[in-house]
Amino acid sequence: MKYLIIAAVVSVVSILIYARLRPYLQLIRKVVTALNVSTEVTTAPRERSPSKNKLVRCDSCGTWVPSDRAIRVGSGRANYCSSECLVKHSDSREKLAG
Repeated sequence: MKYLIIAAVVSVVSILIYARLRPYLQLIRKVVTALNVSTEVTTAPRERSPSKNKLVRCDSCGTWVPSDRAIRVGSGRANYCSSECLVKHSDSREKLAG
């Protein structure tokens, strides 16, 4: 009978301690799962698709545009984003030369 009372008291104390610690245990579990998920995401290799279209810089305004939309002058060394930039750049060259 004495052992039965001791077992009951130990059980009640264990339940009370667990009830107090349960929120902290759940918090620890959430943190651990979040850390596991973040390491899985960062260790996964990123697959890059090859770029079909390179960017070129406009010689007049400095804007980056796709090479298929750029206006090329001469042997393709001069690139412009629009006809306005081409005209503006040619006007500035004429002013410098003249």
